[in-house]
Formats: sequence, structure tokens, C-alpha cells
Amino acid sequence: MIRAAFYAATLCILAVSATAQTVLTVTHDGETIEYDMAALQALPQTEYTTNNAFINGSSVFSGPLLRDVLELSVSLDEEEVMLRAVNDYEITFPVSDSIDYDVIIATQMDGALMSVREKGPLWLMYPFSEFPELNESVYKGRIIWQLVDISTK
Repeated sequence: MIRAAFYAATLCILAVSATAQTVLTVTHDGETIEYDMAALQALPQTEYTTNNAFINGSSVFSGPLLRDVLELSVSLDEEEVMLRAVNDYEITFPVSDSIDYDVIIATQMDGALMSVREKGPLWLMYPFSEFPELNESVYKGRIIWQLVDISTK
């Protein structure tokens, strides 16, 4: 019940923020939800310190869980979603990863919003430091930066 109320409130925020700049579009079955940064930051946030192959050392990443964003608009029963970056780079992403791991749509790195130059404003991130099995190249290839679109096939 509380979860349903939270999601209803989130959808209201999305409607109010329609004039703000869209940073993420999620499309499923012809329905589209557009998120601005405030709407993404209104969702419950997850934060962890991790390293990855594209930064020096470790950084603190924070943002909503991908599974929470998917749950608002895409069935978690979907096997895969397509993730697209600002430069039209696209990957197929297994939804099961968002259930098995705390994959986030990072909106901040080390407490600051990320610019496009810093791989932002949205960077899909896995908790690499917490799960050694994530250090395989297949997972490293899934941390798409400058994320702008999620859609079902």
C-alpha cells in the first residue's frame, strides 16, 4: 500500500515536471514516461562506493535503482530492455541483472551531478566492488553512460 502511494506520488511529480528538461525516456508498449532530473531524484536513492574500468580508483555513485524505474513503466517480467545513449550507442540489457544486483541509474558521482563530459548526466552503474563476479567484461560493457532512453524490444 505504501509502495503504491509512493509510485502514485512519483507519477504526479512526473506530470508536474513536464516543463523541465527530460533526461530519460522510458517506453513500453507504446506508452512513454519522461523523467527530468528532479523526478529521478525524487525516487528512493541508492548509494555505493565502487570502481570501474572507466575511472581512476573508486567513486561514490548514487541514483535510483534501475529496477524501480523499470517497475514504474516496464514489466520486470521482460527478459531484456534496450538502453540508448545520447550518441545513439545502444545495448541490450538483461532485466534479471537489475533484480540480481543493485544496478542504479547514477545521477551523481562523488556527491555532484555529472556533466556530459563526465559521462553524465545519467550513468548506469553496477556495484562492482561488492560482487567480484561483476568484474567480467560482459558487465563492464553494460555500464552505459550518457543514458537517455530505455525501451522494450
